[in-house]
Amino acid sequence: MQTDFFSIFQLIPAFLWLIIILVVAQVRKGNYAGNEGKYYMYNVYAKLFFSLSFALFFILVYGGGDTIAYYHGTVALNNLFMEDPGLYFEQLFSTPTDHSISLFFNSRTGYPPGWIYREPEGFFVCKLTSILSFFTFKSFIATTLLLSYFVASATWKLFAYIRSMNIVSETYLAIGVLFLPSVNFWCTGISKDTLVYIGVVTMVYNGLILISRDSKNRFRAFIFFILMALMVYHIRSVVLYVTILSLALAYSTAIAKRISNSNQATLFVRFAILIGGFVVLSQALSSGSEAEFLEQNEIFQEAAITQRDFATNVTYGDNRYSIGEIQYTPLGLLRASPFAITAGIFRPFIWEALSPSLIFNGLESLLFLYLLFIFIRKDALKKIKLIQNNELLLFSISFVLILAFVTGLTSGLFGVLVRLRAPLLPFFIILLSLTVKNEAADSKQEITQALS
Repeated sequence: MQTDFFSIFQLIPAFLWLIIILVVAQVRKGNYAGNEGKYYMYNVYAKLFFSLSFALFFILVYGGGDTIAYYHGTVALNNLFMEDPGLYFEQLFSTPTDHSISLFFNSRTGYPPGWIYREPEGFFVCKLTSILSFFTFKSFIATTLLLSYFVASATWKLFAYIRSMNIVSETYLAIGVLFLPSVNFWCTGISKDTLVYIGVVTMVYNGLILISRDSKNRFRAFIFFILMALMVYHIRSVVLYVTILSLALAYSTAIAKRISNSNQATLFVRFAILIGGFVVLSQALSSGSEAEFLEQNEIFQEAAITQRDFATNVTYGDNRYSIGEIQYTPLGLLRASPFAITAGIFRPFIWEALSPSLIFNGLESLLFLYLLFIFIRKDALKKIKLIQNNELLLFSISFVLILAFVTGLTSGLFGVLVRLRAPLLPFFIILLSLTVKNEAADSKQEITQALS
């Protein structure tokens, strides 16, 4: 299926939606008084810019790729609706198979790319974007811009909520949640990564509201949480499991605070949750050999196949990495975890990211290493104690470590790694920005004392 992405029928809807998005954003910005909304429009501009960069990169430089394939699947679904709405809704709620494509699509509707259609997670992206595409008149760029605005709205809500907690540096919070280049590039176009990122950010925002027992917004938060959980489950289920587990650990802090303000209550509740989790994991991971372990654990079986394929298949190119030989047993995974977590957070290092598509990631790696050094250098124990007693920070460290382990272990390619680990990066910046805030406060106090 050939598409002229720069035809008048593609560009006019894109231009109209760009105007609509900017007008709506300006109206919404008016709801914030003073400096409260100073980053709002910059956030929208950043998302629009990087979403256009993402789209143009795949059109002009890459000449195809996942995002183009998702779009073609979207158009085929839109055409199916125009031909037979009943078949459209049947396809929307059914699982694609190798044989069902010819039952729904024909030469008039066009066919979705076969490799996308055969992957339920990939075709689920087409299903969701086909709904948006009705409003964008099947314009690829307009649909991309609309998705980027959804990302801007989701990240702004999380940013404003965390800023109200007054526990991290506002500047670094804005960098991490709103303006991180690699996240804005990979998570604002038509892709799995964009929908997963919207889902995770919205789940965390609403999950924190549920934990806080905000009676005013509790029901609404629950509905949005369930809807986003279902979306993430159908696209990248492992990310849903990591998010739920991390929120459960954060909820342990809230439970302990409601039982008692003492540290002993917090430790008791958290210890009970960890022991329960350990018992479940021990049962799940118990096996004698690597073959038995992989046979009993489907997620790690897929990880082993993927990791070994990326390591040996020369068709993937040279932008690959290795964390060493991995034994897929509980002890082997434990030994590999430091290397997997390091890769999941920090790689590619600057000397590994000299290509145009990875340079932002290399520069961000330098920023992360610098902030980690600052974090460790001053009052590290106090900050760790703060993390242990704050719901957001406990979620953040759990989410970062677990997702970094999973992505570092399974990706194998830098191009895959930087996309899969994108949701953890804002929360890593949140953790490290504790240092920046504390140092700024200390400097201000020292100046005040000197002047007095």
